[in-house]
Amino acid sequence: MANTVKARKKGKIKINFAGYLFILPAMFFFCFYILYPIIFIMKNSLFEWATLSQMEFVALDNFVKVFQDSTFWMTIKNSVKWILVTVPVQACLGFLLAYAIEERIQSRKASGKAVSRTFYRTLFFIPVVTSVTVVAIIFSKIFQPYQGITGYYLHQWFGLSSTINVLGNDKIALYGIMLANIWEWTGWSMIMYIGGISQIPDDIKEAARIDGANTWQEIRNVYLPSLSSVHKSLLMLGIIGSLQTYALIGVMTGGGPNHATEMPGTFIFMKGFTENQMGYACAVSVAILLFALILTFVQVKFLGSGDFMKKEGE
Repeated sequence: MANTVKARKKGKIKINFAGYLFILPAMFFFCFYILYPIIFIMKNSLFEWATLSQMEFVALDNFVKVFQDSTFWMTIKNSVKWILVTVPVQACLGFLLAYAIEERIQSRKASGKAVSRTFYRTLFFIPVVTSVTVVAIIFSKIFQPYQGITGYYLHQWFGLSSTINVLGNDKIALYGIMLANIWEWTGWSMIMYIGGISQIPDDIKEAARIDGANTWQEIRNVYLPSLSSVHKSLLMLGIIGSLQTYALIGVMTGGGPNHATEMPGTFIFMKGFTENQMGYACAVSVAILLFALILTFVQVKFLGSGDFMKKEGE
């Protein structure tokens, strides 16, 4: 009996050093690149400063200014618009592409036409791995008021002026950038849906076809419900990604005209590195972090985490 108690005590104090060594690089990365910057920004948001050598404690004054700043609320409004437009459009297009590639190309092969699904997956995924700066420059050229193809086709098809300046119009500039974002990231949604479709059991699809379901009924009653976790994952990633958008807007409009395309990333950069209001920029960062946490909490609370790789029965 005594030996058993001693063995248990020894088991309790046994430390698996090898396990800690395996997670040490990940913990170092998390602490150094994520946890420390968050603590640094939260602490320094209570100061007014341009350099670390000249810091004046102002308590919550920066946060009061943030919530009284109309431009800050413009960035929140633009972020909500971005989420409401880009996330569902990318999800719909991604699903349609995934369904066509995974299900329709297979039927075309059966009819004797050799079409590679890998080719189409690669083709539509290329924009995702293309540099954001390259994408921004390409769409800036497309939207040019005198030489861009957008103005040309709007003039040819609808009789509008060929000199229309999409990125210079504060009413439509944000939607022009959204179009570039949708083009760039639809391939990511497609890959997510391809992963989800591959996990739908074939017997469920076959049962629907035996029952006489047409294509729309099959999509509505089999595919869309089975891919609910992918929908949730894309929603969460879309919310987080919208609040991190910077490069696309920074290259195409810089947040203009008249802050019409200002997003949290460009606003923080402008306040911190252009106007040298580092304390104010830290306060905006904390406010955006809280906004992101609230949105993520609501999504997880009501829709779940969206683990699209979850296995059946878990």
